Amino acid sequence: GFGRKDVVEYLLQSGANVHARDDGGLIPLHNACSFGHAEVVNLLLRHGADPNARDNWNYTPLHEAAIKGKTDVCIVLLQHGAEPTIRNTDGRTALDLADPSAKAVLTGK
Repeated sequence: GFGRKDVVEYLLQSGANVHARDDGGLIPLHNACSFGHAEVVNLLLRHGADPNARDNWNYTPLHEAAIKGKTDVCIVLLQHGAEPTIRNTDGRTALDLADPSAKAVLTGK
């Protein structure tokens, strides 16, 4: 996808599984969040992607967006029910790992 909303839209309309996981347990939403593709994130969420999906290390899409400082994506995820208190296998929340630019979004300050 690489942020190509048109391609992602086509794949979803053609029956692509929004819940498909790679070997690390990542779903497409994790990758879209990590790369900061807010439009693709919105599209995946509208097609039923779980904003609280966890990979093999219990990282959620919100962890991915927060670590990379993708504030617009963090906002979209929170608006779709992402739970900021989920801890990864190291016991860290998205806020614990967040880039400084994302901390304000996650704390509301």
